[in-house]
Amino acid sequence: MVVESADQFIHARISSDSEVINVIVVYAAPSASRRSGLWAKLSGIISSLEEPVLIGGDFNTIVRVDEKSGGNGRLSSDSLEFGNWINSLSLIDLGFCGNQFTWKRGRTEVVTRDPRRRPFRFEAAWLKHPSFKELLGASWDDRHKTTEALAALQNTLKRWNRDVFGDIQKTKETLIGEIKTFQDTLDLYHTDELIQKEEDLLKSFDIVLE
Repeated sequence: MVVESADQFIHARISSDSEVINVIVVYAAPSASRRSGLWAKLSGIISSLEEPVLIGGDFNTIVRVDEKSGGNGRLSSDSLEFGNWINSLSLIDLGFCGNQFTWKRGRTEVVTRDPRRRPFRFEAAWLKHPSFKELLGASWDDRHKTTEALAALQNTLKRWNRDVFGDIQKTKETLIGEIKTFQDTLDLYHTDELIQKEEDLLKSFDIVLE
């Protein structure tokens, strides 16, 4: 049973006969400013529970410097706050299996595919674009059979995705490039100006992802 659902976590209560366990799945925002208040909120939930609690997911921060590749060898204030949060709740790290890092910078090998053979997929993000509903209404022709109308709509959506919605994809790719540039620079040295610029870019990236 889902007890609470929020932007950055879901709290569920699972029961079997006389046993109960609380499961909290977290996907913390990638920027420290947007994670503000998350640890306090989770602390309130966990402290109020009497049954066992299992919490996991992507916290988007670290507690040890060896969890990060590169950098200046020091933990950020956000990481220190995360570590204090773990200690204050007496949480136990169960460890993990798999690659140490969830992502890495630099060039990776990409398998090239023929875009003409890529299957058509409806993108849920289209629904958030302000012109999508108008396009859908104007493009659907109910004079044709459903299969024929869907085929025509598919071609319209492909063009719209390339010419209109594609601008968002281009913006995302541009932001990724800018973020990588600043993070590579931050690996060499830190300044308040660089840190603030990275924070601003991450906020913009969050908005584009949403």
